[in-house]
Amino acid sequence: MQNVYVLGLDRALDAEARIERLVCEHQTKLARYVRRFVNDADLALDVTQDVFFAAYKMLRADPSRPLSAGWLYKTATNHSITYLRKKRRRGETLPLEDVGCAFRTDEHSATSLDLQNALAGLGEEQLACVLLTTYAGYSSAEAALILGTTADAVRQRVCRAMRAMRKTLGEPA
Repeated sequence: MQNVYVLGLDRALDAEARIERLVCEHQTKLARYVRRFVNDADLALDVTQDVFFAAYKMLRADPSRPLSAGWLYKTATNHSITYLRKKRRRGETLPLEDVGCAFRTDEHSATSLDLQNALAGLGEEQLACVLLTTYAGYSSAEAALILGTTADAVRQRVCRAMRAMRKTLGEPA
């Protein structure tokens, strides 16, 4: 019995070390990504923490399991979409100005608010594709793996999202 306990302790230490490394490497970028998704800095930190906690639980159960940045972004996307769906079901709506701007608030704030409104008008799948490819810097193929779809579907959603955003912003298509 004592050997099982020591083995479990070794697994826990290994999981903690791997999570600590993942947090150090990805926390800032992941929080910024989620912030763009949910439009709330505090909620973005909560969602990011939930993602790392889910990773920790998974690594405690199986320390040999590979865990990549793609898994973190996919989990963050899923948690963000779940939050947005719950928010929509509850009918919770706030004016964009009351939620707070996730973009810069200097002389470009009017443009940032327009861009934020255009992003808010996108569907969840389009928003995820745009944020992963444009903001997080993933290729279409990488975004497709994260979202569980094809690269062509990602490119098509990004194209449609950009067209819709241009229309919302009043730019020529």
